[in-house]
Amino acid sequence: MEAEYSALSSAMRELLPFRELLLSLAPSIDINTSHISTIRTTVHEDNAGALSLAKLKPGRITPRSKHYAVKLHWFRSKLDPDGPHPIVIVKIATDLQRADIFTKGLSRVKFQAIRKQLCGW
Repeated sequence: MEAEYSALSSAMRELLPFRELLLSLAPSIDINTSHISTIRTTVHEDNAGALSLAKLKPGRITPRSKHYAVKLHWFRSKLDPDGPHPIVIVKIATDLQRADIFTKGLSRVKFQAIRKQLCGW
């Protein structure tokens, strides 16, 4: 679970500055910033342990996660579904996780199914 939680933390580390960049560039390309600030960002996670740990309130830990580095837990304070920049983490079924094409050795059938979803061929 630590590897999945670490990957989730890393993804959030990439997501948050990208959202800020979008907000700062919006006036330059004639996009109304009020529309951008209400965009809900959804992060999909297929690991139940990482998902439940991510949804804990900031500062809370589990007995198994108490040894994780503090730098992995920082993003939980940014998860506010009712805040000005809503970011939510939702469960996705493992067989629907498209990112597996980049992280796992897949059978030919599974690889082709995910490739069709991503590329259309």
